[in-house]
Amino acid sequence: MNGYPAPRTCPLRPPEPYARWREEAPVTPIVLPGGRPAWLVTRYDDVRRLLRDPALSSDSTRPGYPGFGSAVEVPPMSRSLIGLDGPEHERLRRLFGVEFAVPAVARMQPELERIVERAVDDLLAGPAPADLVERFALPVASRTICHVIGLGYESHEVFEHNTHVLTDGTRSAAQKAAAGAAITGLVADLVRDRRRRARDDLASRLVVSGELTEEEVVDNLVLLVGAGHDTSANMLALSAWTLLHDPVARDGFLAGPDLRRNAVEELLRFHSIIQLGLARVATADLEVGDQLIRAGEGVVLSLQAANADPRRFTAPDTLVLTRADARRHLAFGFGPHQCLGHYLARSTLRTALAGLLRRIPGLRLADDAQTPHIKDSMDFHGLHRLPVHW
Repeated sequence: MNGYPAPRTCPLRPPEPYARWREEAPVTPIVLPGGRPAWLVTRYDDVRRLLRDPALSSDSTRPGYPGFGSAVEVPPMSRSLIGLDGPEHERLRRLFGVEFAVPAVARMQPELERIVERAVDDLLAGPAPADLVERFALPVASRTICHVIGLGYESHEVFEHNTHVLTDGTRSAAQKAAAGAAITGLVADLVRDRRRRARDDLASRLVVSGELTEEEVVDNLVLLVGAGHDTSANMLALSAWTLLHDPVARDGFLAGPDLRRNAVEELLRFHSIIQLGLARVATADLEVGDQLIRAGEGVVLSLQAANADPRRFTAPDTLVLTRADARRHLAFGFGPHQCLGHYLARSTLRTALAGLLRRIPGLRLADDAQTPHIKDSMDFHGLHRLPVHW
């Protein structure tokens, strides 16, 4: 069996073995870090189909689930909608989904623009060189999710630090449990406050609706706080590095809103930040190509490998901001468990990158950023830091 995950040889592309497995054995037997066996699925068509297959469960408490210590396996995230299937998942997704639908994201656009402008102002007010992760990507992503949920931005250091612990594969189970508890405490205080004094935010609307228990509200808001800021910050940093490293791509991104919209889809496809894949466990026997997967066996769906499949995308290892079919990527997953906040994530990327590059036309990578400082052993692909000058 093949050890998983494989190490990267190129910091911005999926590990080399994934391409070989995709060609030779698209359903590959792997061994996870804890020693548990599973199947790795690497072809686009297979991954897309299986993401909609009800015979695969997202419940990390089921026997055979291919756990690799990711944040979604740790309470309370494991109790949130991301770890549920069927009617219970649909019920929670319906209640939360309206806050992240196209109309809600459109209404939030002016606030998002204000958040970006403030972040650029704060960046310019400080010294250069500066770390664009700490001084721009994280503030934009954290202020955005705080605004949606109703959490005060003054708590950002608490949830940013503890989310980092939760998504760090080198941390112990005890450290992750403590980190999950810290974010839970923060959110539980917010929910109790909104029971006394409702406001115009997601936490208040969920509390007032009366359709969820307090535990359900807290567990799912913890998921949104953690995943909502961390994924956006990682994509912002990777995208900024990519555009600053390639002046032609940068100029193309700023050429107009239509190209910018398409460019964001290509950046999402190219970077595919869910680097460990999506874990599932089979609840019934199913066939993938010539391979039989039996009930109770673990399955890992590699979004990175799928988004680099030459059967779906021509020259997939080349960034093409005008790629006509870029939006067919699986960076947000697909099917019932597609990322709840994908519209907001797209809008955040477009607004933040455009605002940053327009306001600071002289922005450039520092000498020690020419090679990206990538995150190893993390749930999400990203950059530890991004030094820049202007």
